[in-house]
Amino acid sequence: MPYNRDHIDTWSALRNGEKRSLQDIYNQHYIGLLNFGIKLTRQRDITRDCIFQLLLRLWENHQKLPAVENVRSYLLTSLQRELIAHIKTNRVREINNQKWDQLYPGQELSYEECLIQTQQGEELKNRISQALMKLSAREKELLQLKFFEDLDYDTIAGKCNITKRTAYNIVHGALKTLKSTLSAKQGKKLPEPALIHLIFLVLSGIQ
Repeated sequence: MPYNRDHIDTWSALRNGEKRSLQDIYNQHYIGLLNFGIKLTRQRDITRDCIFQLLLRLWENHQKLPAVENVRSYLLTSLQRELIAHIKTNRVREINNQKWDQLYPGQELSYEECLIQTQQGEELKNRISQALMKLSAREKELLQLKFFEDLDYDTIAGKCNITKRTAYNIVHGALKTLKSTLSAKQGKKLPEPALIHLIFLVLSGIQ
Protein backbone atom coordinates (compact mmCIF):
# COMPACT_ATOMS: atom_id res chain seq x y z
CA MET A 1 0.00 0.00 0.00
CA PRO A 2 1.24 3.53 -0.72
CA TYR A 3 2.34 5.55 2.31
CA ASN A 4 1.36 9.15 3.01
CA ARG A 5 3.61 11.33 0.87
CA ASP A 6 3.29 14.34 3.18
CA HIS A 7 4.48 12.25 6.11
CA ILE A 8 7.49 11.01 4.16
CA ASP A 9 8.39 14.53 3.03
CA THR A 10 8.09 15.84 6.59
CA TRP A 11 10.32 13.04 7.85
CA SER A 12 12.92 13.84 5.21
CA ALA A 13 12.80 17.49 6.23
CA LEU A 14 13.36 16.48 9.86
CA ARG A 15 16.39 14.39 8.91
CA ASN A 16 17.74 17.45 7.08
CA GLY A 17 17.38 19.59 10.21
CA GLU A 18 14.48 21.80 9.12
CA LYS A 19 12.97 23.13 12.34
CA ARG A 20 9.47 23.49 10.93
CA SER A 21 9.34 19.73 10.37
CA LEU A 22 9.08 18.97 14.08
CA GLN A 23 5.90 21.03 14.35
CA ASP A 24 4.57 19.32 11.23
CA ILE A 25 5.22 15.88 12.73
CA TYR A 26 3.39 16.99 15.87
CA ASN A 27 0.41 18.18 13.83
CA GLN A 28 0.33 15.03 11.70
CA HIS A 29 0.77 12.40 14.39
CA TYR A 30 0.02 13.76 17.86
CA ILE A 31 -3.58 12.53 18.14
CA GLY A 32 -2.70 9.09 16.84
CA LEU A 33 0.26 8.81 19.19
CA LEU A 34 -1.81 10.02 22.14
CA ASN A 35 -4.60 7.50 21.50
CA PHE A 36 -2.07 4.71 21.04
CA GLY A 37 -0.24 5.56 24.28
CA ILE A 38 -3.43 5.84 26.32
CA LYS A 39 -4.52 2.40 25.13
CA LEU A 40 -1.20 1.01 26.35
CA THR A 41 -0.92 2.82 29.67
CA ARG A 42 -4.41 4.16 30.50
CA GLN A 43 -2.60 7.31 31.58
CA ARG A 44 -2.94 10.46 29.50
CA ASP A 45 -0.35 12.56 31.37
CA ILE A 46 2.41 9.96 31.09
CA THR A 47 1.61 9.44 27.41
CA ARG A 48 1.72 13.16 26.69
CA ASP A 49 5.04 13.59 28.50
CA CYS A 50 6.54 10.66 26.61
CA ILE A 51 5.36 12.06 23.27
CA PHE A 52 7.11 15.35 23.97
CA GLN A 53 10.21 13.46 25.12
CA LEU A 54 10.10 11.48 21.88
CA LEU A 55 9.86 14.64 19.80
CA LEU A 56 12.84 16.14 21.61
CA ARG A 57 14.80 12.95 21.10
CA LEU A 58 13.96 12.94 17.38
CA TRP A 59 15.23 16.48 17.00
CA GLU A 60 18.38 15.88 19.00
CA ASN A 61 19.20 12.85 16.85
CA HIS A 62 17.75 14.00 13.53
CA GLN A 63 21.03 13.46 11.70
CA LYS A 64 21.06 9.79 12.72
CA LEU A 65 17.43 9.03 11.87
CA PRO A 66 16.87 6.34 9.22
CA ALA A 67 14.95 6.94 6.01
CA VAL A 68 11.50 5.43 6.52
CA GLU A 69 8.36 5.27 4.45
CA ASN A 70 5.87 4.27 7.12
CA VAL A 71 6.46 7.20 9.46
CA ARG A 72 3.42 6.44 11.60
CA SER A 73 4.63 2.90 12.32
CA TYR A 74 8.12 4.16 13.18
CA LEU A 75 6.73 6.75 15.60
CA LEU A 76 4.35 4.28 17.26
CA THR A 77 7.19 1.83 17.85
CA SER A 78 9.40 4.62 19.18
CA LEU A 79 6.68 5.84 21.53
CA GLN A 80 6.12 2.31 22.79
CA ARG A 81 9.81 2.08 23.70
CA GLU A 82 9.64 5.49 25.38
CA LEU A 83 6.62 4.46 27.46
CA ILE A 84 8.17 1.15 28.47
CA ALA A 85 11.40 2.88 29.52
CA HIS A 86 9.44 5.49 31.50
CA ILE A 87 7.32 2.90 33.30
CA LYS A 88 10.32 0.69 34.01
CA THR A 89 12.35 3.58 35.41
CA ASN A 90 9.48 4.54 37.71
CA ARG A 91 9.12 0.93 38.83
CA VAL A 92 12.83 0.69 39.62
CA ARG A 93 12.67 3.97 41.54
CA GLU A 94 9.68 2.72 43.57
CA ILE A 95 11.47 -0.56 44.37
CA ASN A 96 14.58 1.26 45.52
CA ASN A 97 12.53 3.68 47.58
CA GLN A 98 10.91 0.69 49.27
CA LYS A 99 14.35 -0.77 49.97
CA TRP A 100 15.40 2.57 51.44
CA ASP A 101 12.31 2.62 53.68
CA GLN A 102 13.12 -0.89 54.87
CA LEU A 103 16.69 0.08 55.69
CA TYR A 104 15.71 3.33 57.36
CA PRO A 105 12.11 3.00 58.66
CA GLY A 106 10.19 6.26 58.66
CA GLN A 107 10.05 8.16 61.91
CA GLU A 108 9.34 11.65 63.10
CA LEU A 109 12.60 13.59 63.06
CA SER A 110 13.40 17.12 64.03
CA TYR A 111 14.54 19.57 61.36
CA GLU A 112 18.11 19.33 62.69
CA GLU A 113 18.08 15.52 62.56
CA CYS A 114 16.71 15.54 58.99
CA LEU A 115 19.41 17.99 57.94
CA ILE A 116 22.15 15.85 59.49
CA GLN A 117 20.86 12.69 57.76
CA THR A 118 20.65 14.51 54.42
CA GLN A 119 24.20 15.83 54.77
CA GLN A 120 25.48 12.37 55.67
CA GLY A 121 23.67 10.90 52.67
CA GLU A 122 25.14 13.51 50.35
CA GLU A 123 28.61 12.90 51.76
CA LEU A 124 28.27 9.17 51.20
CA LYS A 125 26.95 9.71 47.66
CA ASN A 126 29.98 11.87 46.93
CA ARG A 127 32.27 9.11 48.20
CA ILE A 128 30.46 6.58 46.01
CA SER A 129 30.86 8.89 43.01
CA GLN A 130 34.60 9.04 43.69
CA ALA A 131 34.76 5.26 44.19
CA LEU A 132 32.91 4.69 40.90
CA MET A 133 35.71 6.55 39.15
CA LYS A 134 38.05 3.69 40.11
CA LEU A 135 35.94 1.22 38.12
CA SER A 136 36.43 0.47 34.45
CA ALA A 137 33.96 1.76 31.89
CA ARG A 138 32.70 -1.81 31.47
CA GLU A 139 32.07 -2.23 35.19
CA LYS A 140 30.17 1.06 35.39
CA GLU A 141 28.17 0.14 32.30
CA LEU A 142 27.05 -3.16 33.82
CA LEU A 143 26.25 -1.57 37.18
CA GLN A 144 24.01 0.90 35.41
CA LEU A 145 22.29 -1.86 33.43
CA LYS A 146 21.75 -3.91 36.57
CA PHE A 147 20.69 -1.30 39.11
CA PHE A 148 19.38 1.62 37.06
CA GLU A 149 17.73 -0.21 34.16
CA ASP A 150 16.89 -3.22 36.38
CA LEU A 151 17.95 -5.78 33.76
CA ASP A 152 18.52 -9.44 34.65
CA TYR A 153 21.85 -11.10 33.95
CA ASP A 154 20.58 -12.92 30.87
CA THR A 155 19.50 -9.63 29.29
CA ILE A 156 22.73 -7.89 30.28
CA ALA A 157 24.77 -10.74 28.78
CA GLY A 158 22.91 -10.51 25.48
CA LYS A 159 23.11 -6.72 25.40
CA CYS A 160 26.86 -6.70 26.07
CA ASN A 161 27.69 -9.79 24.01
CA ILE A 162 29.14 -11.66 26.99
CA THR A 163 28.17 -14.77 28.94
CA LYS A 164 25.77 -14.63 31.87
CA ARG A 165 28.55 -15.78 34.21
CA THR A 166 30.84 -13.00 32.97
CA ALA A 167 28.10 -10.41 33.52
CA TYR A 168 27.54 -11.71 37.05
CA ASN A 169 31.26 -11.70 37.83
CA ILE A 170 31.75 -8.15 36.54
CA VAL A 171 28.85 -6.76 38.58
CA HIS A 172 29.81 -8.53 41.79
CA GLY A 173 33.48 -7.72 41.29
CA ALA A 174 32.58 -4.04 40.93
CA LEU A 175 30.42 -4.18 44.07
CA LYS A 176 33.26 -5.83 45.97
CA THR A 177 35.66 -3.09 44.86
CA LEU A 178 33.22 -0.36 45.89
CA LYS A 179 32.48 -1.94 49.26
CA SER A 180 36.18 -2.35 49.94
CA THR A 181 36.95 1.25 48.94
CA LEU A 182 34.11 2.75 50.95
CA SER A 183 34.65 0.56 54.00
CA ALA A 184 38.29 1.63 54.10
CA LYS A 185 37.26 5.29 54.00
CA GLN A 186 34.48 4.87 56.57
CA GLY A 187 36.35 2.52 58.88
CA LYS A 188 33.43 0.06 58.89
CA LYS A 189 31.73 -2.30 56.46
CA LEU A 190 28.96 -0.72 54.40
CA PRO A 191 25.84 -2.96 54.19
CA GLU A 192 25.29 -4.11 50.61
CA PRO A 193 21.58 -3.04 50.44
CA ALA A 194 22.55 0.51 51.38
CA LEU A 195 25.43 0.44 48.90
CA ILE A 196 23.19 -0.75 46.07
CA HIS A 197 20.57 1.87 46.83
CA LEU A 198 23.13 4.67 46.89
CA ILE A 199 24.75 3.43 43.69
CA PHE A 200 21.30 3.63 42.09
CA LEU A 201 20.93 7.21 43.27
CA VAL A 202 24.32 8.19 41.90
CA LEU A 203 23.90 6.44 38.54
CA SER A 204 20.40 7.80 38.01
CA GLY A 205 21.42 11.34 38.92
CA ILE A 206 18.80 11.71 41.67
CA GLN A 207 19.71 14.48 44.05
